Amino acid sequence: MIKGPREFVCTLTFLAISLTLSWSQAGSAAPRAGGETEGSVTQPVPDTPQTNQSSPISDSNQPSIGAANSASPSYLGIGLHLSGGAEGGSGGTGNSSSVAPISSILGSINLQKLWHRSGTDIDYAGGATFNGSYDGSAAYVEQLHALDAGEHIFWQKTQLVFRNSFSYSHDGNFGASSFGGASAYNLRFAENGASLPDNVGGGDYVGATQIGTTQTPFGAESYITNASVASLTEALTRRSSISFNASYSISDYIGTSQGLLDFRQITTQASYNYQLTRRDSLGFVYGYQRFQYTQAGVGNITTNSVQLVYRHRILARLNLVLGGGPEVTRVAGSTGSNGQQLNATAQASLQYSRNGYNLGVSYNRLETGGYGVFAGGNSNIFRLSIARTVSRLWSVRFDGGYAATTSTETNLPALSEGSYDYGFAGGAVQRQLGPRFSAFASYQFNYEDSPCGASPSCASVFQQHIASIGVDWNLRPIRLE
Repeated sequence: MIKGPREFVCTLTFLAISLTLSWSQAGSAAPRAGGETEGSVTQPVPDTPQTNQSSPISDSNQPSIGAANSASPSYLGIGLHLSGGAEGGSGGTGNSSSVAPISSILGSINLQKLWHRSGTDIDYAGGATFNGSYDGSAAYVEQLHALDAGEHIFWQKTQLVFRNSFSYSHDGNFGASSFGGASAYNLRFAENGASLPDNVGGGDYVGATQIGTTQTPFGAESYITNASVASLTEALTRRSSISFNASYSISDYIGTSQGLLDFRQITTQASYNYQLTRRDSLGFVYGYQRFQYTQAGVGNITTNSVQLVYRHRILARLNLVLGGGPEVTRVAGSTGSNGQQLNATAQASLQYSRNGYNLGVSYNRLETGGYGVFAGGNSNIFRLSIARTVSRLWSVRFDGGYAATTSTETNLPALSEGSYDYGFAGGAVQRQLGPRFSAFASYQFNYEDSPCGASPSCASVFQQHIASIGVDWNLRPIRLE
């Protein structure tokens, strides 16, 4: 059994290498059944304004929480998803363990409507999960909802985007444990556009990413998170562009006995990007964040940061991003310690796609709201995803992530401080049973090490295993004229 962060990281790396080596023996893969690929529909490409991949607009540093599939026409997709399995976990000083059955019925909807210079997209996945008796607690039914909506407006040199991302679940969306794991979620819902964003640091920056404190009593609480983002990008010349972004997000915890912190986050960002060559660009990004906590005496946290960002892109095959710079954090109005801190902020990501492989690796260091555990947190967040279309009938995916956070505010009475670690690793396999039906099997392991604070029922170390099998039905996309 995995005992700590070092062993967890080793296990995650071993699984990734093993999957990569095994897939490399399969050679090039044919398209999926019906000619479909993950996250797309087989329809003609409309005459829609699109940005050239080497243009300064496409390379601007935008903290997006989703993106429209502009390569597809207007359509409506509907899916029904059934699954069953079991979850088991252990935690606390006694290291007790339990296993409980789980089953779910979920639906998904994806609507995309395109006009000459604008587009609307709405993605929804949600339903209910039945959780059996777990560690002496009573069985319960859990609601799950994930909704993302966006409006894109295009001009010759300007792009304006409005997006809103809402989620309601028992666990955080980092790892998607409430949906059976990140790999299962992406394989099952990608056809209707509702897949989780791969290795996008913007979600962390605007507060759309929620790390899942799984050590809280099962059935005792749920998260509500909502992030609204507005982005404006303007091409100044053929090589340069500027962008402005603003967002407001909330994170609320319902029915919890763990003393988790609700907070609001305001974010603004301005960036300048210059295209050095067809494949390389360089940019400067200024960011501002303000975290406001609803609990009395916690105070507010503000950050100001500057990053130098380098990008290397080869069409849609490879995208490399490297960035870093200083960050000044200020704590005010707290009954604990107030003052300024000098930190570093950084981002690095690599996305590669070729011959049926899709690889994504990312690292982000930034100030976060503390994920309910802390009043502010200095977070280091790692992500890894590998997807492989093995044949016309088989698809495989691996997802892993690790987040290490240290508290920003200190000396607050009855509140946690120190370090909080959360990680997950798992995989899923999917087989097409027909043009509209498919079956899947998945497994995910979750690890958490929390300081717990003053709660007597808190388990400092928690480990969870989730295994699921199920079937999915996706209605043929309805063309919207």
